[in-house]
Amino acid sequence: MKFYEFFIAWRYITANIKQSLIIAGAVGIGVSIIIFVPSINLSFFNDLIDRTVASAPHITITKEIDTFQRDIRVLDREFEEDLLLVDQTQTRRRDINSYRRVLSEIEPINGIVAAAPFASGQGIIVRGAEERGVSIRGIIPEREINIINIQDDIVRGRILDLGTNDIVIGVELAEELNVDLEDRVTLTGPRGTNRTFKIVGIFSTGLKGPDETQIYIELNAAQQLLDLGNDVTGIGVSIADIYKANEISERIENATGLDATNWIEDNRQILEQIERFRLIVAFINFLIIFAAASSITSVFILLISAKSKEIGILKSMGAKNFSIMSVFLIQAMISSVVGYLGGVIGAKLLIEWYSYILSTATETFLTTEIPELTLNTQYAFIALFYSLLASFLASIIPAYQAAKLNPVEAINA
Repeated sequence: MKFYEFFIAWRYITANIKQSLIIAGAVGIGVSIIIFVPSINLSFFNDLIDRTVASAPHITITKEIDTFQRDIRVLDREFEEDLLLVDQTQTRRRDINSYRRVLSEIEPINGIVAAAPFASGQGIIVRGAEERGVSIRGIIPEREINIINIQDDIVRGRILDLGTNDIVIGVELAEELNVDLEDRVTLTGPRGTNRTFKIVGIFSTGLKGPDETQIYIELNAAQQLLDLGNDVTGIGVSIADIYKANEISERIENATGLDATNWIEDNRQILEQIERFRLIVAFINFLIIFAAASSITSVFILLISAKSKEIGILKSMGAKNFSIMSVFLIQAMISSVVGYLGGVIGAKLLIEWYSYILSTATETFLTTEIPELTLNTQYAFIALFYSLLASFLASIIPAYQAAKLNPVEAINA
């Protein structure tokens, strides 16, 4: 390429500012959407995955499920006779005994960071006239903090050094019961066992579900309340690479003979929805690029028609076909780069605006914390590639047509 080609291309840009702005605007709008939509959704998806793996073990070890038969009688109260006898199959997961042996078997497995036993079940928490259904989780705090990110969620009080009569509850539940640190509550297990606990910690995960229903007590206290003896409900496992959960789960099952489910299996529907959404976004991006390219092509066809006489003069002065093509391709690339820069700025402003809107509407979401929304640099580079490619492909045909113009016909047109 020669310098005069850049010079002529720049003259065309400045002399036809309206057409140049149309090209830059088409590219800019496309770039803004290509960056904004995926960046927003990636922020939400990453936050969702982070919260999912932080609020539950990466892998949960449990014992096989028992299947048993149960007869259900439907009675006619008037005649006190059986109307129907239902033979119903029910299932119940067995508890793990000798959990210390299981810990010794799994901790040497490569990729496992930590493991912690737990006892879980349903119960009712009572404070005065207020009572709520809760999910009980008995833990060894020193182990549990390496599995679930609860230590960072504590907003008041503590969870380490949890005594047998201590309890940690969520901030939403504390507000509903109108309690605070040092207050006492009564916890009733599924078999009617009652026990009084002192509140020593209050946590906030940012998710209304756990903050309203989840409570933590010491493992031995939970075993007594849930009538488990020395057994545990399961063992939570934390791993170094969360995307190797399936592989490590299989190793655990081979080593222990127990069932090992992981966060990928538990959240398969969510992950599949994320993949489907990414495909939809990719298709939308294609449509945006196609629309921008169509606009650029239309502008260049009109521009070349208006500049046909000048093109004929250049060719009569010895300009080669390649030089004529280069003039219009350079013009397209410069306009595209300007549009790209404007699109990046526009995407950044859109993200800031959307973050502000979300921060003022947290009550409409199932979370009290909105994820930090950031402009994803990967999508910015993808948008740069696609914008330049679209501009090049959209302008190459009109540029080729311009290069093929007969100089005599072009001058006389």
